[in-house]
Amino acid sequence: MVKSSRLITTTVLGLVFGIICLFLSRYTAGVAFWPMGVSFLLNHTVLGFAIGVSSLRMNWAAHGAVWGALFGLFTAVTAVGTGLNPPFAFVMVVIWGFLIETIATKAFKQPQ
Repeated sequence: MVKSSRLITTTVLGLVFGIICLFLSRYTAGVAFWPMGVSFLLNHTVLGFAIGVSSLRMNWAAHGAVWGALFGLFTAVTAVGTGLNPPFAFVMVVIWGFLIETIATKAFKQPQ
């Protein structure tokens, strides 16, 4: 059963990290706001939603990293030809997924 407070927490964290990633990619790599910046924003928001709604029973750290890796594949594929380094984009989404899970589980005390 999904706890609504965990779902809201992880989705909002995904949105916040999506905004951070949007601005970091815009001002460090010169990535266009549309479509890549909006793609990052949506990707991270859906990542947060997926982490919150997931019923996978595993260690919380691995849980965030696994979901980050799944969503990182999509980001890495879309980063080809945009000025971003695809392996870097993949690793960053894994880190964002780990951070979403870490903050939700440890700081906000929202267990899986």
